[in-house]
Amino acid sequence: MFTPLSAQFFVSLVLIAIVSHMILGACAYLIFLERKVASWCQDRIGPNRTNFSFGQDNLWRGLKLNFMNTKFFFGLGQALADGIKLLVKEDYTPPHVDRILFCLAPVMVVVPAMIGWAVVPWGGVYDFPGLTLFDHEIAEAGRVIVTVAPISIGVIFMLAVSSLGVYGIVLGAYASNNKYSFLGGLRATAQMLSYEIPMGVCVLVAILCFRSSDTTVIVAQQAGGAWGILMHPLLAVIFFTCVLAETNRAPFDLAEAEQELVGGFHTEYSSMKWALFFLAEYMHMIAGSAFFTILFLGGWDIAPLITMFTGMELLPEVAGAAGQSWWLGLLIVFIKFNVFAGKITLLLFIMMWIRWTLPRFRFDQLMKLAWRGLIPITIAVMLATGILVYLKFDPASYWWVYTLMNVLVAVVAAGLAPYLPGRSSNRRIPLAGSRFNPPEASGSSVNPDAQTATA
Repeated sequence: MFTPLSAQFFVSLVLIAIVSHMILGACAYLIFLERKVASWCQDRIGPNRTNFSFGQDNLWRGLKLNFMNTKFFFGLGQALADGIKLLVKEDYTPPHVDRILFCLAPVMVVVPAMIGWAVVPWGGVYDFPGLTLFDHEIAEAGRVIVTVAPISIGVIFMLAVSSLGVYGIVLGAYASNNKYSFLGGLRATAQMLSYEIPMGVCVLVAILCFRSSDTTVIVAQQAGGAWGILMHPLLAVIFFTCVLAETNRAPFDLAEAEQELVGGFHTEYSSMKWALFFLAEYMHMIAGSAFFTILFLGGWDIAPLITMFTGMELLPEVAGAAGQSWWLGLLIVFIKFNVFAGKITLLLFIMMWIRWTLPRFRFDQLMKLAWRGLIPITIAVMLATGILVYLKFDPASYWWVYTLMNVLVAVVAAGLAPYLPGRSSNRRIPLAGSRFNPPEASGSSVNPDAQTATA
């Protein structure tokens, strides 16, 4: 006799089938969006001609599907064309690499990226009505959390999984037996180890404020009230910076700097092995944006402070509760899911906007930003948050106190920054004809006209 599935297990299976395919499709079209954002930033048009004919115009004409050849698809066929190209491209493995580790590295990068979203609370809590098919109960009724893995340590899980991606990068760099790849792997290791510290401290502050590490509880506490970005605006900026560094996005793409390292850790890769690295990068971007949304943007909540000021609950915390039909509860879950996905899309656009706007850091600037900037600031915010929590300042009611604390820490940090000891590696050298040309250098006067005439 068939034993019906539990409500949570059935909903988790449905979510795996839906979200995994959505993310894979989104990664393909995020490449298309990246090209469009680049064209907007550079005042170009970008890809707008590629249709779905894929060069087989005569085939589509023979099948009476001439619309496939038209140019009114706004370039949406570009992502599929890129995927087909990578699939049929020659998969070349250089003879000097460690073949087993070389092939294993892309897999070790993709797998952590594909499981990071498992604890994301896409639609809050839902009263599942059960499922019956042909007089047989398929799934039991019950209250479920619209997520794949409803565990109580969700944010710690996301933090741990995001840190596993560096192992695949380092393994691929080491197995390539290439000096540029090896340097890229070293940079990736130092970068990710450095920026995981302030990211972890930001998570600790969130746990202090919300008194839970469960992603569903954190989102529910922000729903209708103050979002995390209102309580901790400084930490939101720092956390987003760490997400950029963890995903190797510009201006933190030091591990794959083309101008310096030819391509970095993936220099020796081609075809689908190469594509897996970038598929993992976009998956990490989606997971990082979801992480930011959970901690600072209220998850599936539509607008902050609505319930606090009006008493209205726009989206009930429990969809499908008593007095609601099952389809109305399902509609609320669908709206929450799309609100969450919309916030992730906005953050992805900002990441791409930053890439095509800001220049890349030097590596010493990268390390200096983490160890002399972000880490001390996050530790100061964590200590101040601990004091406020000890003094019984409830973040839900006194969120503005935490906002003022963040502003105070930012002002103090900006005031102390010029007085910190240190030596810049980018020191100026007196040069005739340049902007930096002091009248005396090394005890003797410098005459620009004389030196220019001599030259």
